[in-house]
Amino acid sequence: MDVSTTSKASSEVRAKLKSYIHVKQKLKVMKKRGRPAKNITHVPSLIDFSQITQLNLLNIDQRMLQTMKSGLAIDELFSEEGGIPCASNYMVIGDPGVGKTTVLLDILAATQNKDKQRKCLFISGEMGRKQMFKYTERFPQFGWIKTLFMADYLEYNTKDVVEQVLAQGWDLVLIDSAAEVIDGVRDDNNWDRKTAEGWFVDVCLKNNKGENIDRKFTSFLAIQQVTKQGEFVGSNKLKHLFDAMGEMRRESERDGGKTYFTFSKNRNGNVGMKFGYELSNNEITYGYVEEEAGA
Repeated sequence: MDVSTTSKASSEVRAKLKSYIHVKQKLKVMKKRGRPAKNITHVPSLIDFSQITQLNLLNIDQRMLQTMKSGLAIDELFSEEGGIPCASNYMVIGDPGVGKTTVLLDILAATQNKDKQRKCLFISGEMGRKQMFKYTERFPQFGWIKTLFMADYLEYNTKDVVEQVLAQGWDLVLIDSAAEVIDGVRDDNNWDRKTAEGWFVDVCLKNNKGENIDRKFTSFLAIQQVTKQGEFVGSNKLKHLFDAMGEMRRESERDGGKTYFTFSKNRNGNVGMKFGYELSNNEITYGYVEEEAGA
């Protein structure tokens, strides 16, 4: 083989090697960005559609159709029947210091006191024992509420704690806040937010269906954090998969403003209706109901 032929062959080898290195580097970058290589094809799942049913053949347990009443005037805001329907999920957001935890604890305590057969639970991720002790001094009716302090279980995986306590079976559960639980699950399992939010929705839906020891069709009141602009923190999927989206606001910042509770979405009752309330040192007063303009 002459020199020119050898040189040409070497050039071709170098070109192929260069091309191979370029492709390999490109695939490495794509993998780093989380994008699949183009030669990977989607393999469809084999889906069982046996759950498709005819609406007039739906078989619903009658206990799932019951409504839990607190006896407070605010019951009429939550549903047409007055009270919180079993197997339903309410997400509540609001301005800082507007009384989200206080009002929802009052509803939880009143529901428990009205029907002693109901099992109610408060999952506290925001406050510890000392803060809740002070709360109970101000509002003695809170004293009988069964409470799980997440701070007491830091050595355990948040996912396990929540799943196992809910598995005991509860009628009504207040979670303060959803963000604290979701963030705890993310950190403990190295999940992204989408996965953790999906788990949160799934665990609520599972207990809605009575998949727990006592076969309770659990309803959830979940307080969610907001941004500085007062906007909901979380994905639209998380928002849409809840039956209702409640907002606790002030009419204005001047002199503290009038506080009110309203629903921007509620599959069980009215939307756009403002229900006023007022907090004092040791009392919660529920006042007026009025329709928002244009609602």
